[in-house]
Amino acid sequence: MPLSAQGGEVTSEDRILSDDVTGAKILIADDDPLCRQLVAGVLRQQKFTRLEFADGGRSALEQVRSFRPDLILLDMQMPDLNGLDVCGQLRADPDFADVPILLQTATVDRKKMGELFCGGASDFLSKPVNPSELIARVVAHIERWNSLRELRFYRERISRELEAARRMQFELLPEPAALQEAAHALGLRIASYNRPSSELGGDLWGVLPIDDGSFGIFLADFTGHGVNAALNTFRLHALIHEYKELHGDPGALVSMLNERLVRLLRIGQFATFLYVVVDHQKGEIRFASAGAPPAILVQGTAARARLCDTSSLPLGIERGVQYLTSKRRFPAGSLLLLFSDGLPEFPNAKGRRIGDKGLVTALNACPAGLTPKEVIDQLCAAAGITATSPLPDDTTIVCLDRRIAPPATPCDDGRAVRTPAAKQVPTNLSNGARGDDRGP
Repeated sequence: MPLSAQGGEVTSEDRILSDDVTGAKILIADDDPLCRQLVAGVLRQQKFTRLEFADGGRSALEQVRSFRPDLILLDMQMPDLNGLDVCGQLRADPDFADVPILLQTATVDRKKMGELFCGGASDFLSKPVNPSELIARVVAHIERWNSLRELRFYRERISRELEAARRMQFELLPEPAALQEAAHALGLRIASYNRPSSELGGDLWGVLPIDDGSFGIFLADFTGHGVNAALNTFRLHALIHEYKELHGDPGALVSMLNERLVRLLRIGQFATFLYVVVDHQKGEIRFASAGAPPAILVQGTAARARLCDTSSLPLGIERGVQYLTSKRRFPAGSLLLLFSDGLPEFPNAKGRRIGDKGLVTALNACPAGLTPKEVIDQLCAAAGITATSPLPDDTTIVCLDRRIAPPATPCDDGRAVRTPAAKQVPTNLSNGARGDDRGP
């Protein structure tokens, strides 16, 4: 008769185990046939049926790789390889680094217990086997193993979905070929830097065609990071392209976007937004800002950088806000820098932030003749941002340059262009939609 926890019989009434537990694959490794039979008998009484056996350490290693158990009952003393040696080899294999291993030993003291756990054992069983202890420990570790496996599957699925969402969000950004065509048409050099602080970000920028002599460029930064912020960038992207008739009027476009987002966003969610119309023929920029960091403008090759500061509420906070359109000269030889607050507020190694005025100083210190990509690199360096720096906030930088451009070369991030001027603005850069003018 099998024994119960009270010294009587072990019956199915002692504990009803789920199929997820009793269906687990268990490997029993012991050089003593009687011990193997005893352990198997106790397990079978509790409806465990998927059992395999090994009569030594080497046999156990072979069985593990073919049977792939959910739990291993491993004898400490075996003639070829002892339990700790087997345990060490399994823990060195990534496929079995986490599988529960219960070592059975007849001599257990505090020092020995430390050696078992340091050697990779999940738990131990004393010999001779106590049936209630055996079942309790086996069930506990199988339930833990099942939970761990479910969490791992869930994490892998979420990772795949986040990666798919990240690629979709990346597709919202202007395509390099479309930017190259736009720069070719307007005699501009354009470079960008875009890094989310996690898998998904709340920053979004884009380029909008208007007519043969002008185009619009926008930069948005939603509160928060991750999935919620990213979903809001998709919303905003759709809204921007819904109001194409307003693309030439920054104040009207920003005002309309605010009205829509006030109704769409939850309380506490909002976005800073800067929209600039670059009019190549008139040599000017027209812009409206909704709480965004001020753009930095250099008006000519000999001019000093200065902030284009306009203050207003971010999008999505209050209805009825009328955003005004401002103008600045943008003659040949000028440079315009747009950025999200992840750049001026990045804490460097000393915990200091460069700020908006520090960026102006850094831009004025840039040597003449730098490409837009090199300007961005200089500003990142001044702020303390490197390629491996963990970012506390999503960071986007866009640099437009009307200075004389050298021959075109691709930028490292694949999003910078430098080409000579042409006559017509392309109509396929409105959403970076890979060569067409469709919405999202």
